[in-house]
Amino acid sequence: MRANVSTATVSRVLNNTANVDERTREMVLQALKEIGYPLPDGRKAPETSRCITIVASSPTGRSSSYLGQVMDGVEAVGRQKGYQVNMQRVVLEDPTEEELDQLAQAESVVLIGGAIQPRIIDLLEQASIPFVMAAAHRGEREINCVHGDYLLGASQAIQALVQLGHRRIALVNGSSMSTTSLDKLAGYRLGMAETGLVQDERLIVSADSFDPTSGQISTRRLLDQTQDFSAILFATDSLAIGGLSALKEAGFEVPGDVSIIGFYDESFSPFTDPPLASISINWHRIGEIAALRITALLEQRDAERLHITIPVKLIARASMGVARNKP
Repeated sequence: MRANVSTATVSRVLNNTANVDERTREMVLQALKEIGYPLPDGRKAPETSRCITIVASSPTGRSSSYLGQVMDGVEAVGRQKGYQVNMQRVVLEDPTEEELDQLAQAESVVLIGGAIQPRIIDLLEQASIPFVMAAAHRGEREINCVHGDYLLGASQAIQALVQLGHRRIALVNGSSMSTTSLDKLAGYRLGMAETGLVQDERLIVSADSFDPTSGQISTRRLLDQTQDFSAILFATDSLAIGGLSALKEAGFEVPGDVSIIGFYDESFSPFTDPPLASISINWHRIGEIAALRITALLEQRDAERLHITIPVKLIARASMGVARNKP
């Protein structure tokens, strides 16, 4: 493009939207005039310019992680509907000005992840760029989002452990910066309350990140606070992997001494020692629904903000067993 701007910017100029500065608008119109592109009164954008930008902090490579599965779901629906799907990596927790400038040029956006700075949401709303958050939400802020029922999943995990005779259940949660972690904490407390268990704050620790190293460090911290528990719920399977290492290091057998349940049912979870029980979420479906919502917003803009929650389920494996103190 002669004006040296993105296809999405050209689309917004042709649609005469407000989120393009006047200098850029004039440059684009002049470039289109030079190549002989017709500019009817309606100024409809070419169909080939329709684009969905996927924004995430994690690497773009396909893997067993939730990111790859969500992206696959977005791409499957986007391409079926004739949209180009691009990937943009942004440090969602602390974006640079350059990253924000690039994001402001998008035609539509699917944000993947929970630890997203509010100013990213502010930028998209101020620029009138349609967007959907996938796999997470922004708490009380009303935006279009689709995610798993993390609260219910945590509550179900607690109830399943109680049925196995567990009464002292710990939580190794994720970062408090993530709304998904807040949901899991709420679900943990709900499950404890519904089953009539006493809640002990010593049984709750939070990790700085979601990787195995953080899981190991957090579980060691839990063990330093108290060893009076027979089960642990981890906020992710990766945290549970680190926790499993810390427990074995401290001489605890799983599930003989301590039962553990993770979250997200990663592809490696059936192959740990012992196989890891986990809360399963259909990430591909989350991506599909996010794409359906974003294409609906592009094809017919509306002011409705939909908060869509999909079901989760517990996959029971050998890492959870009957409580050692069961009568």
